Amino acid sequence: MTKRQQKGIWVIWTLTFPIFIYFFSINGIPVVQEHWGTILAFLCLILIASWFPIRFRHTNIVPLHGISLAVFLQFGLFVEAFVMQLAMMTSLMSLRLPKAEIYRYPLNSFIFLIVSISAASVYYLVGGTTGNFSEIALMDMVFPIIIYAFTYFFLNNWLIFIVRKYVVKLKNTRFFDEALAWEAMTAILIVPVGITLVLFYQEVGYLAIVLVGVPLVSVSLILKLYNESERTGKLLKQVSSFGFQVNEGLSVKKIIDLFFKTVASVFSVDYTYLYETEDKKLKLTQIYPAMETKHGTIDKVSNKVFQERQSLFFSNAKQWEYLQGECNIDNIQSIMSVPCIRDHEVVAVITLVSHRKRAFEKSHLKILEIMANYLAVAVQNARNYEQKQKESERCALTNLYNYRYFENLILEKYETPAMEDSFAIILLDLDHFKKINDTYGHHSGNEVLCQVASVLKETIDESGMVARYGGEEFVVLLEGSNVLYAEKIAEALRSEIESHLFTVSDDLKGRERKSIRITASIGVAVKSEPNETAMSVLRNADRAMYTGAKQQGRNRVSHF
Repeated sequence: MTKRQQKGIWVIWTLTFPIFIYFFSINGIPVVQEHWGTILAFLCLILIASWFPIRFRHTNIVPLHGISLAVFLQFGLFVEAFVMQLAMMTSLMSLRLPKAEIYRYPLNSFIFLIVSISAASVYYLVGGTTGNFSEIALMDMVFPIIIYAFTYFFLNNWLIFIVRKYVVKLKNTRFFDEALAWEAMTAILIVPVGITLVLFYQEVGYLAIVLVGVPLVSVSLILKLYNESERTGKLLKQVSSFGFQVNEGLSVKKIIDLFFKTVASVFSVDYTYLYETEDKKLKLTQIYPAMETKHGTIDKVSNKVFQERQSLFFSNAKQWEYLQGECNIDNIQSIMSVPCIRDHEVVAVITLVSHRKRAFEKSHLKILEIMANYLAVAVQNARNYEQKQKESERCALTNLYNYRYFENLILEKYETPAMEDSFAIILLDLDHFKKINDTYGHHSGNEVLCQVASVLKETIDESGMVARYGGEEFVVLLEGSNVLYAEKIAEALRSEIESHLFTVSDDLKGRERKSIRITASIGVAVKSEPNETAMSVLRNADRAMYTGAKQQGRNRVSHF
């Protein structure tokens, strides 16, 4: 809802509510003065019922409407409207609305005024009366009472629908839906509850409020507890689903992304902070949704969790004032922060923040702790897998891809013949490499291999993929290349190696640092036939290197 619309609501309420107060002072206050004890008892009962808003299945169960019907039948429109205004305010206070939703107080007040006045007007039009009457007279009022209850129910829901669809503009808002059906079923209870309460009051006085009120409040509390356990069960199902998903071989990035999305769906959260430990210190690594802001207080809360290894839970800003840092996020109220523990060590901290007071419940803390443990284990498993995969794909010495990865890659991409899949393979072998090992030692030979790998990567850059094929052999894959381009790249590699000054340690003569030069023989093969396979192109490059380069004097490029 826009600020302009909110101001409009406040203006309308400011103009209409004093009018109601004026008529209440004339018609309602005399009744209150005469029956203040009874009205106070009804008021206490309705306030207790309104303090426990219950969401059962798809709708709110509101037993206070049955009580308000009894108040209306006994004391008339103005007392009922006044009592319902107080009940509405109490119910909204129990929801602890944020500042951005304060407009709901005048909006609901205005709606309840319209509903109370309209339902009472219809009741009086069909012959209904209010006040003290006998049981027989009350039974004669059953039809007007049903009309009153129906008008109250329909008009209340219709006005709420209008506000949601055309004022707040919520998407997929329908009037007739499953939630309305459930609420209609609960609304049926209004008539018998109201009539029973009036009859009891006529017979036994104040005791009637206790006899009817205590069961109503008890049912409210039971359904509230049931509803909370049902919500917790649904949240646990979501958490369990998250636990299964993060163990399905996802990458670290995908696991963390899934965690953020699950948190956003489970909790009423504005921002989620992920801190990870680095050198035994906590470091902020990610915020979801991403933002650029100062977050000194959040850092302090997270660091306290990290140091004490205990979760923290705050319902409003006053509770964490003692932890305020120099920098704070505007309007943050609720904070929930938990440690991610693995092998008895805190490896990360998850911190959730919300602009709403009491956005999180105590049960949410346990759920977040479960999710944090899932995350810690899943991320570690994913990192171990990625490390093992990297080790299996990479040469431990040069950090280039190894021959197994290279062969699997070309088999996967090019083994199935296709004319449009052109590629070239460059196979390179260092000349007289055994002489380097014999002269300077094997450690020096490894140094040369690492330096050659660097030269190849720098020369190829993004134009191809480099791998160590074995020993002193290296291989390059050029995708979508023709013969001329492949030979140009091969010649560039040969020239760079020949002109490069390699530095080695002479392990055989006191580890003295020396500079040496080496050359390479290079074979080039390009896919030239439609039916040519990837392995045949690789073998052709190998033949070109040995027969066309090595046997022809070395330090040259040969094309098959």
